[in-house]
Amino acid sequence: MTDQDNEIDRQAGVLPPSAETFAEPSRAGGFSTLMRSPGVKFIIIGVLTVLLLIPTLLVWALVEERAERANEVSARISAGWGGPQIVNGPYLAVPMSVNRSQNNNGTITTMRVTEWALLMPEEMKVNTKLDTEARKLSIYSLPVYNAKMKFSGRFGTDLRQSLAQVEGVPDLDRAFLVMNIADISGIRSNADIKIDGGAALPFQPGMKSIKGLKSGYSEYDSTQAYAQSDTGINRPIDRAIIEKGFTFEMDLSLNGSAKFSLAPAGQTTMFTASANWPDPGFEGLFLPETKTITKQGFEAAWTIPYLARGVDKVIASNVLPLGGNLMSVNLVEPVKFYQIVSRTLKYSVGFISLMFFAVFIIELKGGRMVHWVQYVLTGLALIIFYIMLLALSEHLGFIIAYGIAATATMLLIASYVGTVTGSRRSGVSLAVVLGLSYAVMYLILREDEYALLAGALISFVTIAATMYFTRNIDWSGSREAK
Repeated sequence: MTDQDNEIDRQAGVLPPSAETFAEPSRAGGFSTLMRSPGVKFIIIGVLTVLLLIPTLLVWALVEERAERANEVSARISAGWGGPQIVNGPYLAVPMSVNRSQNNNGTITTMRVTEWALLMPEEMKVNTKLDTEARKLSIYSLPVYNAKMKFSGRFGTDLRQSLAQVEGVPDLDRAFLVMNIADISGIRSNADIKIDGGAALPFQPGMKSIKGLKSGYSEYDSTQAYAQSDTGINRPIDRAIIEKGFTFEMDLSLNGSAKFSLAPAGQTTMFTASANWPDPGFEGLFLPETKTITKQGFEAAWTIPYLARGVDKVIASNVLPLGGNLMSVNLVEPVKFYQIVSRTLKYSVGFISLMFFAVFIIELKGGRMVHWVQYVLTGLALIIFYIMLLALSEHLGFIIAYGIAATATMLLIASYVGTVTGSRRSGVSLAVVLGLSYAVMYLILREDEYALLAGALISFVTIAATMYFTRNIDWSGSREAK
């Protein structure tokens, strides 16, 4: 039988088609049908979303690297000007002679040792004016200030009675005033004190045997050597002045950066602060009673009564108290964009998923297949947004950078998807979705307190919209979608 006869019989249905003519179309058609299945495409999109976490983490590492670089530059600026300042004092430090017993291999010996009593002013007033500016090095800046401080107060006439509360015999001949200053390299004037309105008496560098508390540590850490600071100033005081009580006045000019803090060293402390900085952040254990903030600067006032401090007017210690109970003014930069860019990356998975779902729904409704490679390119464009935001923020500021990066990304993805699907309407629809998404993200970043609530609501709306638009989809691809 000839090949021609065989072909005639096949066409007539007598012979089955050959393996060659059957197998190839079956394989090709089966794979194509599988890839067009909405269920399979949905799974592929989920896998791509997870895989895009890898470049997202690389961008996150880049943000952290740039933030660390900014901190290094800020440290260099602080080293030449002055770091965040904490001022605690003045206190009256009085050495106390105390008998202490010691057990040496069963033998008890008594030794005369010197311990310390710290007395606080009955009343202290501090008026501080911060002259601020933003110092730049390369593309980085740091808010710095010169604090002109005026202290006034009084130590009462009952100092000897107060010392009776502490064990030991006071040695008033060796008593001195002491003040802890976090960074003494920032002192820009002679620290002179006037006792009872008399002549100005200069302070000496150092705190002798007295310690302060380093920034970031609490009173619970004060016994640890690593938490203690010995940077400060001292001034000997005559015994006769101490016994009758005295008033004091002093001026201090102090350079610092980013943050200024004062401890309520007086039994009653009144503190006022003003600055030409429009973005203050008030922190610490005590917040201001009154404050006025304008575009030109701010003014704030604190009053800390004796009972609110929770510390007696005299304590037995060589570590100044209240170092962890501060009144603080933080010179907030208008936008700390490294932290905000890092915060945007926390929402990247949800944001990419939202965009992929939008493209997926457009694909299902339009009937034109979007290849998985095109999904990858769309996802990479969304990730490039964060790199653009970081790079532009360092030069233009966060708000302008966010607007430029969001607009460029929106136009790029919308035009690309519109071309891929062959529908200008689809591109416009995706542009609207992207624009609203970037706008909502910006609001979340601005209102961090409501970020979790907003994120939960957006997630719910997203999944609800996906369920609604895909409610009639045949996920297996066995029938045509309605």
